[in-house]
Amino acid sequence: MYLLYLDESGSAGTEYFVVGGVAVHEHDAHLLSRAADRLAEALPAPVTGAELHADHMRIGRNRWRQVPKDVRQRALRDTARLLRRKYANSGLPPVLFGVVLHTPSVSHDPYERAYEEIFARCNGLLGRLSSAGDHHRCVAISDKSRHETRLQELMAAWRSSGTSTGASIRPMRAYAEVPVFVDSAASRGVQMADFVANSIYRAYASGDTALFDQLIGGFDADG
Repeated sequence: MYLLYLDESGSAGTEYFVVGGVAVHEHDAHLLSRAADRLAEALPAPVTGAELHADHMRIGRNRWRQVPKDVRQRALRDTARLLRRKYANSGLPPVLFGVVLHTPSVSHDPYERAYEEIFARCNGLLGRLSSAGDHHRCVAISDKSRHETRLQELMAAWRSSGTSTGASIRPMRAYAEVPVFVDSAASRGVQMADFVANSIYRAYASGDTALFDQLIGGFDADG
C-alpha cells in the first residue's frame, strides 16, 4: 500500500495553480512523520513542534514571525532533505509528484484538470510497479478543502470509468478508496505535500527555485 499525500498552492484564480504530492510506502509513512516531528521539536521557541508550513517558514508568518531568517531558511533546507532521504523499511525515498497549470491557458476547470493529472501520474507509477511484480494499492490523503465532496465524486468516476480531460483514459484501478481529507496541522505527510506544492509554485510564479532544485531528483519519471 502507498499513501499519497496531497496539497495545493495558488488557486484557480491565480496565474498558476499547483497540486503537489508525496507518495510513501505504508511501512515508511510513520518513519517520515517521526523524522518531521524530530525536526520540528528541535526548532527554537516559539516554533518548537510547529506545523512545517512552507510559506509561513519562508516569509515568517504567524508563529514564525519571531524566528530569524537564517533559522527559517535552515529549517526549509532540512525539510527538503527529509523528502530525499531513504527510509529504513522500504529502503526508498518518498516519490514526489507535481502538476502545474498556467490557469489562463487551461480551457477545462483547473481544479479538476490538476487533480486528474496527479492521480493519473501516481496510478501510472503503481501500474509500473505492478508490471514488475510489486503490487500495491493507494489511498490519497489531502488537506481539508471546500472541494472535498466534489473531488470524492470525481475519484469515484475516475476509478470506474477513467478520466475525461486528457490526463489518462484508463480507469484508475490503483486507488483503494476515494480521497480522505484531514487537517494539515495533524498530518506531517500533508505538511510534506504542502512543502512540495509551495516549492513548485515559487519556482513558476516567482522564479525562486531554491527549494525546488533540492527536490527535483525525487519526482516520478518514466523513461
